[in-house]
Amino acid sequence: MSRILLSLSLASVIYGCNAAGKEKYPLLEADYALADTMHYDHAIIDALRATVSGKIDRLKQTLPEGYNTRKLEDALQFNYEVTADNGNDYETLRTILKEHGYLLFKSEESFGSGSDKYAVLKTSDQFDIVQFRATNGQNYDISNDSVLKKLHTWYKQQPFEITGAGPDWLEIRLDKLNTTSALAFAKEVHDFCPDPAEEGTETVENLAAEMLETKRLLLWWD
Repeated sequence: MSRILLSLSLASVIYGCNAAGKEKYPLLEADYALADTMHYDHAIIDALRATVSGKIDRLKQTLPEGYNTRKLEDALQFNYEVTADNGNDYETLRTILKEHGYLLFKSEESFGSGSDKYAVLKTSDQFDIVQFRATNGQNYDISNDSVLKKLHTWYKQQPFEITGAGPDWLEIRLDKLNTTSALAFAKEVHDFCPDPAEEGTETVENLAAEMLETKRLLLWWD
């Protein structure tokens, strides 16, 4: 029943997934085969192929030497560029996948040098994204466990949504951030991750203002 409901709900963003769709996306059968090996629903592939025309690959969990971490299932990864024109489609897809136990997130940030990469992970726990990518601040002696503990602490004070993560960076959405808490939160961010303020906005006050304006925060440890 859950598989049927998933297929029905995805229909709002899927089109061309019949024979004509297979002609449009010749990689579809290979995608299904990949999904089968990962125990991913075919409807997830259909949803992605409504938007993604390039190759969809398998992304394995980052497991740095010496890390003692829970093993997670592999993810699907693909090149994509979110723009003003397709931003609403991306958010719709992300929301629907989330409702059915899959999280869509940015997995590689190109910083303007090319297309970013995005991944779909079979989980309903957003903190699994950070564990899956083993996000850490090695240059500051900050482990993945430390990042996860700090995020859990922040989440209790300032709810957020994890929208991207890599080995040394992560991105969160702060839809509930307000003027009352912004500066105090920016100071906590700076204490744990100095680069956004020192290399980015130059001051903690500017970081608070930027977070209020964009409702986003990019953390990185160079």
